[in-house]
Amino acid sequence: MSGVGTAARCATEVETLALGERIGTRVEPGDLIFLSGQLGAGKTVLVRGIAAGMGIDPALVRSPTFVLHHVYRAGPRVLHHLDLYRLGPGADIRLLDIDELLEAGGVVVVEWGEHAAGAVDSPASITIDIDDDGSRVIGRPAGAPARLSAAWEARDPR
Repeated sequence: MSGVGTAARCATEVETLALGERIGTRVEPGDLIFLSGQLGAGKTVLVRGIAAGMGIDPALVRSPTFVLHHVYRAGPRVLHHLDLYRLGPGADIRLLDIDELLEAGGVVVVEWGEHAAGAVDSPASITIDIDDDGSRVIGRPAGAPARLSAAWEARDPR
């Protein structure tokens, strides 16, 4: 993985998982992260890494496209993995009770988070682009707490 300004260039799935794991070691209860990127960009791969960093078996993580919401647990740590792709732009996400999930101490990661733009307060928004060479360029989340942004600088997942 190499740094690209405020982004990380991940040439392999393993590098994307490692970045996700670094993020996962830094999340705290009540964190909300939006992921944006085209189909196949690696959003679910990044969530697998986040799960691993939280102590959750990454093999359990599946794309929630057709079910909208998966819940993963490791002891007291809870990861809510949502996908708004099928709801489309301007989705009314009030029924998903994201605020309640956050207040209950969960970490919420939302794929296709741009579909909920403005519907919730202050998510850390991460964009994943596919470069011409197939590398993933994963943007550092603007406005995110420094503890999360530090994942883009670290090499060790802890």
